[in-house]
Amino acid sequence: MRHLCLVVAVLASSAPALAQSTSVMIDDLTTTEVQAAIDGGKTTAIYYVGGTHQSGPAVALGKHNLLSALIARRIAETLGNALAYPPNPYAPAGDPIEKTGHMRFAGTISVSHETLAAVSRDVAVSALAVGFTHVVMMGDHGETQGVIREVAAAMDAEWRPKGGRVFFIPVYEEGEDRMRAILTALDVPTNRTTPIDDASEMMALGSDNRWVRPDQLADDIAAVASADLGNQFIDGKVEVAVRRIRELVQ
Repeated sequence: MRHLCLVVAVLASSAPALAQSTSVMIDDLTTTEVQAAIDGGKTTAIYYVGGTHQSGPAVALGKHNLLSALIARRIAETLGNALAYPPNPYAPAGDPIEKTGHMRFAGTISVSHETLAAVSRDVAVSALAVGFTHVVMMGDHGETQGVIREVAAAMDAEWRPKGGRVFFIPVYEEGEDRMRAILTALDVPTNRTTPIDDASEMMALGSDNRWVRPDQLADDIAAVASADLGNQFIDGKVEVAVRRIRELVQ
């Protein structure tokens, strides 16, 4: 009995470490665990660009980052051969000096296209240099798409002769297309799809409304937005990304 109790105690004490080592998020892992994962076949790195900008009075500024972290994790878990980098929380969102775009509103953080391109390139190089053979770039923010698409194309041309590949996945465009199709079927006007999209996804992320203020939603948005819709939108993005990545990464 004493021996059994000792075994149980040892297992219990090691449970947190075991749970941590199964994560697909690189920042949850030690360098030894990352190397072991790469050696074990997790050779696809997921780089997701979020963004920090206003979304009106009802939705938290970090919506893109929250979604990027969740979707990246789910993609990596579904693929089985991937690890996800921490999302890049900064994206182009207007001119901070001229106060254009989202920079007209408090809390928004904007970087230039050149800065985003440089950071994205450096993250990809870092991944390829430590043993990942494929880097997948995605973004949850509209203005990000063209930048990382160009970076991925240039890097793929540079690294392909060296055995590395870099791909851009249009999960934002295709995920938005799915979202619009769902809302069109509900007779939602085109100009209201984005507020409903944002609110619903934040509802799906937390039942305590930590990232959405329901009392600040316009009546027509509140009448449609829901956690169920948010889960449908998120599932669509994950499905799009997994299918595309599997087509590209054999």
